[in-house]
Amino acid sequence: MQTIGATLKQIRQAKGFTQKEVYGNVISRSFAIRLESGRHDVTAEKLFMILDRLGVSANEFRFMQNDDQPTANQLARSQVMLAYDQQNFPLLSHLATRYGHSKNPAERRVAVMADILMLAFDRRDIAPTSAMDNLWQQLALTKTWTLQEIEFGSVILVLTVMKKTSLAATIRKYHLACARYVSAEADPFRVMDSRAAFDLVALQQLLNQRDYVAAKNFKQQLLTGYTEHLTNNGTLEQQLSLWLWESYFGNSTHADGLAQALRQLPASRFRLGISTLLSVWGKKATQFRAQRQS
Repeated sequence: MQTIGATLKQIRQAKGFTQKEVYGNVISRSFAIRLESGRHDVTAEKLFMILDRLGVSANEFRFMQNDDQPTANQLARSQVMLAYDQQNFPLLSHLATRYGHSKNPAERRVAVMADILMLAFDRRDIAPTSAMDNLWQQLALTKTWTLQEIEFGSVILVLTVMKKTSLAATIRKYHLACARYVSAEADPFRVMDSRAAFDLVALQQLLNQRDYVAAKNFKQQLLTGYTEHLTNNGTLEQQLSLWLWESYFGNSTHADGLAQALRQLPASRFRLGISTLLSVWGKKATQFRAQRQS
């Protein structure tokens, strides 16, 4: 990994900026020379000012500093989520084992995430491992969740059920965490997409627990927030949630229309997951309606 100064120099030269254009009125010329040569560091406040002038975000800067590669944690999480979305469980199991033996705590945390995702898919009633207990303790003791916890939304829900903790409290805490990062003007971290994915799993968990009153009232949660910021992936998650809600509590004809539209979507990494969800939960919804009518 390069020094901060070396990376700044690389970006500055690649964009064709002079030192004065980048560092003027932020740091002195002599300090800039020492910074770019790796002999000085800069405060976070001044680094952000410099990055603004370069037109580079903090995340992009970290990527460049890491030789144009994602961090080990980002790479591990991306591999795990791709394997899960494609329902490639042999690969997911391999990744869980591989990262579970890592010396990097962040990678070991991703390994726990992989194990939890596999358990959730199999719907097995199994006691949490010590690693899962440790992760839950970290999450429970964290007063306010930040982006890292927001990205672990579905895992948090599964752990909540495993630990027999209040789903309502977890949902409320997660939604409050999301609200810190998004406004009517912007959603810089795509938090609404993460929330849409979280809400889909939350609705399934409420239905699994037969908390039908809370599940029926959950539709309002699916439609609140700054949904105008949803990307295609977030909109897909929201549509799946609305289909599921309509299948249980709404208009069955409308639900059938949503399901048909979802089945006709172009092939993507989510194809198998969508098909499985429509099949499994469609049958459950039909049984639920039949029981209510009998």
